[in-house]
Amino acid sequence: MNSISKNKWVQFESKQNVNLRLFCLPYAGGSASIYRLWQQKMPENIQVCKIQLPGRENRINEQAIDSMEVLIQILVKQLLSYFDKPFVLFGHSMGAMIVYELARYLTNYTSYTPLHIFVSACRTPNIAELKTTYHLPNDEFINSLRQRGGTNEILLNNKEYMQMIEPTLRADLKLIEQWHHNDIDKLNCPITIFGGLNDTLVSPFILKQWRQYTNNVFKLKLFKGGHFFINDPSVNIASIVANTLK
Repeated sequence: MNSISKNKWVQFESKQNVNLRLFCLPYAGGSASIYRLWQQKMPENIQVCKIQLPGRENRINEQAIDSMEVLIQILVKQLLSYFDKPFVLFGHSMGAMIVYELARYLTNYTSYTPLHIFVSACRTPNIAELKTTYHLPNDEFINSLRQRGGTNEILLNNKEYMQMIEPTLRADLKLIEQWHHNDIDKLNCPITIFGGLNDTLVSPFILKQWRQYTNNVFKLKLFKGGHFFINDPSVNIASIVANTLK
């Protein structure tokens, strides 16, 4: 079912008796459609709100945002009207970075705070990205995407497609690679961390460092697979999130 929202940032299905909203943010180059089947996995009282960032799918003609600070400022304004219900946040990789920064901003500067956040396949902000790729020449940039994984080889070899999506990918990777600060702002909500046992980008050791970012319950769940285990139907992350929220 298509979104009934007039807000191009938020997609959701119409539901009765909603008392909890789950906001989902995508990984680099990803879109709201990553979470298209998640509503089916949720209890009746939970509404999945998929965040559609500029520069992808129905927003492909818009410029992607490459600054975390700017993105958070805009996101807060777009989402405030949806915080009339209790809410939780989920993000994978880049989406998890956004989730933490959004929760941090809301906690520090507003009266709204998430009940729970899910951080999937993401380093902590005090660990700097040692390798930057967003500025590389075309061929080197595409090769770096190949090494990173998550992008179909057929698409990487499709020059028309890559020409269309490359500005968004570069913006996303700039946001990821420049995200770093040593301040440890503890959240008051529980944090559940998801990770891939074979993830070469974010190791289980790094994931354990998230424990210091909450005053509440911390849980770490590891799954078979690499950085994009979220796309493996056998892992079924949506059902695990649903069971946690029950």
